[in-house]
Amino acid sequence: ENTDLIREGIPVEFPAVVAAVAEAKAVKAPTVSDFAGRQDLTHLPLMTIDGQSTLDFDDAISIQDFGDHYLIGVHIVDVAHFVPKGDPIDEEALRRGSSIYMPDQKIPMLPPALAEGRCSLKEGALRPAISTLVKVNPIGDILSYDIMPSIVRIRHQRTYYDVNLISDEDAGIIRLKEIAVRFREQRLDQGAVQISLPDVNVWLDENGQAGVSRINRESPARMLVTELMIMANWLTARFLRDNDMPAIFRAQPDPKSRLFQRNEGTLFQNWMQRRLLSRFVLDTRSGRHSGLGLDAYVTASSPIRKYFDLVTQRQVRAVLGLEAPYREEDISQIMQQLQQPMSAVSRVQHGRHQYWLLRYLEDKVGEHEEAIVLVRRKHNYQVLLINYLVECDLPLTSGLNLKPEDVIQVTLQQVRPRQGKLTVFTA
Repeated sequence: ENTDLIREGIPVEFPAVVAAVAEAKAVKAPTVSDFAGRQDLTHLPLMTIDGQSTLDFDDAISIQDFGDHYLIGVHIVDVAHFVPKGDPIDEEALRRGSSIYMPDQKIPMLPPALAEGRCSLKEGALRPAISTLVKVNPIGDILSYDIMPSIVRIRHQRTYYDVNLISDEDAGIIRLKEIAVRFREQRLDQGAVQISLPDVNVWLDENGQAGVSRINRESPARMLVTELMIMANWLTARFLRDNDMPAIFRAQPDPKSRLFQRNEGTLFQNWMQRRLLSRFVLDTRSGRHSGLGLDAYVTASSPIRKYFDLVTQRQVRAVLGLEAPYREEDISQIMQQLQQPMSAVSRVQHGRHQYWLLRYLEDKVGEHEEAIVLVRRKHNYQVLLINYLVECDLPLTSGLNLKPEDVIQVTLQQVRPRQGKLTVFTA
C-alpha cells in the first residue's frame, strides 16, 4: 500500500463532477470555433518523441529545410482551449498541481478522457496548439522566431528508441541533432551548468516484480528533445517578457562553486555539483537562469502534466488575444497555492521510486557493487552505488583510508524498503 498518498492526502480518483465534465468535453465534436483565427500548420511533418509507455502527448517537433535556413517547430497542445480558468477540471488540476509518475502507478493532473484523449497529440488527429516556429541558419544560429495559435496534425508518433535507430540516417533528425548541439554549446558559452547523469528507471513487470534499467539522457533522441524544449521555453519567456506579461518565470542564482567546466565532469563531479546548485526562484517577472545559461525562462511545454505550464500557456494565449490574462497578484497567489501540492508530489515520487528500487535490491543482498566515495564523516563514509545512483553509509573500517572519488567494492548487507534503509560494508 502506498501510504505516502494517504499521508499527503493526495487523491487518486477524480470527483464524479470533474470526471463527468471531462467526458462531455472528450466526446464533443470539434466546431469551427475550435480552429477560428489559428494558423493552419497541418502540412508540416510533425512528430512526437516520447517513452514507449507514454499515453499523454503534449509536445511535437517539426523541421523544414529551405536551403538557406531551417524552420524548427515546437508545437504544444493548447490545453487551455479545453480547460478554461475556474471550471471544475481547472480547480481540480490546481489542487493536484502536477501528474505523479511512480513505478507502480500514475496519477494524472487532468482526467484521462482529456489527458490521453482530447488534449493529447495523437497521430492523425486535428488539435489546436500553440506553435513556436524558429528560423535558424545552416550552422544553427537563431535568426528569428514567431509564436502563434495553430492547428496541427501529428504525422509520426515515435519513441526515443525509434529516433535513436534513425539518428544517423534521417536527414531531418540529423539536422535537429546538429541544431540541438549548437544551442547547447551556446548555453554553455553563457555559463550553463550541464549536469550529465543517467536516469535510473524502476518499473514493475506483469507479476509485480521490480526491474531496473539505466536511461542514457545524452542519447541523440533525448538530447535533441531536451534542448529543443529548453529553446522553446526560453523563447516563450522572452515573448512574455517583451510583451510585459506576468507569468511564472524561473530564475536561478549562480552555483556556490563549480567543479568542472562545460560538460566535462566525471560521475563524481556531476553528482556533487548538483549539491552546489542554488535553488531556483519563481517570480512573476523574468530573471537570469544561471543553470541553463539563459536570460529568461518559463516552463510551458507540459500543460497536460503541470499546472505551472498551463498557467504560462494561458498568459501566452492572452498575448495572442485568445483570453483575458491573469493579473500579477493572481499569479502570485497561484504560486503560493501550489507550494504544498508540488512539495507533496516531489516527496511521493521520490519515496515510491526509492521504495521499489530497494525492493529490487532486496534480492541482491550479499552481492558486490561498485561505489564511489562521496564524503568522509566522523563515523562513516557516504558512498554512491554507481549502478543505481543510491547514496548510503559505509562504516569506517580500521586500516582503510578512503578519500572522495575513490571507487571501491561494497557488499549489500541489509535492505529495508519500508524504512528506506540500505546497509553496506566493504567487500
